[in-house]
Formats: sequence, structure tokens, C-alpha cells
Amino acid sequence: MPVCPACRSKYRQTKAGRTSHGTQRYQCQDCKRHYCAQNLRYRYSLAVREQATHLYATGISLRQIARMLSVNHQTVDNWIKKSETV
Repeated sequence: MPVCPACRSKYRQTKAGRTSHGTQRYQCQDCKRHYCAQNLRYRYSLAVREQATHLYATGISLRQIARMLSVNHQTVDNWIKKSETV
């Protein structure tokens, strides 16, 4: 049974439909919050993001990396900016 991320209640969790990607949604009957049990926050795996930053470090352009990995060039740019701040 899922646990509410807001109030940490294990009880009174009801199914509340599905997301556009097909993930089951739930509603906590204690705090009335909707949530998904699975966190699908990242569409691309960590390996793909690391590969993109490695390719950029070797001197390949953003658009070339995007074509190689079948990813939008702005997504690659966001990954690189995020990796530089960490």
C-alpha cells in the first residue's frame, strides 16, 4: 500500500485514476492530497545524462549530442548547466 508523501499516512489511500503516462494516482483521505506512488521525475536515465555531459566535455556541440542521443538540444544544455553547478 502506498504512503502519502505529505502526511506519511499509510491508511485511507484510495485510487484516483491514472496520469497521462499511465501511472496510477492516489488520494490520501486524511489530507486530501493527490500523488503518484512511483516517482517518474526523470524521463532520461542518469547514464544518458552523464554520457551527454562527457561528450560535451570532449568538445562536441550541443546539437550534435542531441542528435546522437535523440534528445532536444535544450535538454542537453540544461543537463550541462546543472552538472556545472554541482
